[in-house]
Formats: sequence, C-alpha cells, structure tokens
Amino acid sequence: MPSLPAGISLRTATPADLPAIAGLRSSMGWTAHTWALRDAMRPPHARCFLAIDETGEPVAVGSGIAYGRLGVVGNMVVTAEHRRRGLGRAILEQIVEFLEGEQGCTQLELTATDAGRPLYARHGFVPAGSTADARLPVDGASAPAADEVRRATPDDLAEIVAYDTERFGGDRSPILAAAIDDEGRPMLLNRRDGSLVGYAVHRLGQDRLGPWLADDASAAAALLAAAHAQAPSASHLVTVVPMANAPGVAWMRSIG
Repeated sequence: MPSLPAGISLRTATPADLPAIAGLRSSMGWTAHTWALRDAMRPPHARCFLAIDETGEPVAVGSGIAYGRLGVVGNMVVTAEHRRRGLGRAILEQIVEFLEGEQGCTQLELTATDAGRPLYARHGFVPAGSTADARLPVDGASAPAADEVRRATPDDLAEIVAYDTERFGGDRSPILAAAIDDEGRPMLLNRRDGSLVGYAVHRLGQDRLGPWLADDASAAAALLAAAHAQAPSASHLVTVVPMANAPGVAWMRSIG
C-alpha cells in the first residue's frame, strides 16, 4: 500500500459510492454515467479506489479496467484542496498494481488532462496522440444502399466482441453486452454482404455516439444516419475521435 497523507484512507469503491464518485467527476466538469462507473468497479476485471478523509468525505478516486492484456486507467480525480499531497500518485500506484500485478496487463492506457500529465510521465506513460470531440451535422449522413443497419441483439454479442477486440486491442465484452441490453444506449450494427463492417452505441438523450467503429467512411455514414433516425430532433451528434485516425478525421471534416 502506498503511503498516504495523514488522515486519509484508501479503500475499494462499491456501487454505494456511485453518487460520491459522480460528484467528484462533476467537480472536474465531467459527466457521470452510472453504467460506465459500474463497469469501472466490475469484479474481477475492474476496480475503483476511493480516498476518504477523516470526516468520511471522498477526496479522490481512480479506477482500472482490464480488457484482456490491455488495461485502462480512468476516473482520476483529486479534489482541489487535497492536490499535491501524493494522493494521485498513491491511487495510480494501486491501479497499476491491480492491472499489471493481478490482471496481467502488459499495456496501460489513459486519457490525460494537462494537470495530470506530469504524474503519468513520472510513472512511465508516454503520449500516444490526442483526441477531440467532433460535432457531426446529421444532414451530412446518408446510408449506402448496400449497407444493412439494425439494432443489435444478444445473439450478436460474440461477433461484435470479435470485431471490437481486433480493432480496440482488448476484450470489452461486459460493456458491450451491457450496451446491447440498455434501452437508453441502443447499439447499431452495420452489415455489408453479410459481414459486420461497423457498430455504434447511440447514447440517447445525450446526442453522443461511442464506442463507434467502422471499416470505412460509407459504413460510418450509415451508422450516423441510423442514429439520426433514432433522434430526429437532434441537430448534430457528438463523438470522440483520435486525431491519429486520419481517414476518420478527413471524413468528419468533409461532412462539416
């Protein structure tokens, strides 16, 4: 166990801590999705660590999820009054030990804020490219005639996991299964000539797409058009795009 500041204790978070963790995320201006937070504490392949002060108030959080050999660090928040006291370091070390030591992950990834980059650099993380929110005008989307887009069902899970794992680099089957079962996050599948060429999770009410993978611009456009059909009043949909994805960025810019 890493050393902690006086009066601070560290424990594993449980579903009862979801409101507190959501509050910590909100303090950073981040959204808090219950389904995502639950996935970050799903045993045995995920664990969320919560730091508590002497009054019982949560003051820091961080989580690790193992997707096979790929480990993802997330939800790293330390309240303003407790920063620069070693809390972020202590939580990160616990997460790394969980992912590498217990889960056998050989590659770790995270999305860093400007404030968090020095901490991650000291622990061996190196920049791997940036991401950006992309606002996609729905009137730029049209479905190619050759593509068949429909709602995913549990019977599709094995095929989706195989498709996703090859491209994502880790096994996300629990979160993909949860999306299929969630009426608020319909998963759309795109087939062409009988083969899966893309899928997208549409977060209804938030006008967001993600995860979203497609083999080409036509497959992406078909999924975007289908998502728009589910939310016809939306003027645009938002997704997160890795800027290193040159074909994806070029297509998104081409539709505005």
